[in-house]
Amino acid sequence: MWFVVSVLLFAAAAALHAAAGRVPIVANSVVRFLLIGGVVGLALIILLLLRYGPFSVEWLTGVFIYTFLCSLYIFLFTLTLSSVSANLLFRLSQRPLLPDEVAQLYSGRAMAEVRIERLIGAGFLRREPGGLALTAAGARTVAAYDRLRRFFKHADGPL
Repeated sequence: MWFVVSVLLFAAAAALHAAAGRVPIVANSVVRFLLIGGVVGLALIILLLLRYGPFSVEWLTGVFIYTFLCSLYIFLFTLTLSSVSANLLFRLSQRPLLPDEVAQLYSGRAMAEVRIERLIGAGFLRREPGGLALTAAGARTVAAYDRLRRFFKHADGPL
């Protein structure tokens, strides 16, 4: 039962995330899923705790399975946000595109503009009179990335 409940509650969190994406909420899609998945995950923790007791194998495994599925979900949908192939397939599902249209959509400049707009929308960048600047969230993300890069002894310098 713990396995089925974990998978069903993950499916419910993913369905609620899809529904929340159609409502004009300020938060970006990752934050929306973290909020929804967190609430559903808390419900799972309580449900399994009441059924199996604290730190039982069933309780721990159910929570780990739910956490794994949520992590995989976040990884996959954030991966497809920046995937050129996934984006092109989505656009082609809307209508046929001429080769020139594809080349124009995926030129270096167009790709950079899309990424900049996503970073602004996610709250990592802001427009200023002198150009683009990091927000506080962007600076925290860069600092965290830099700490991780140093911890894992990756090469210094720009990304």
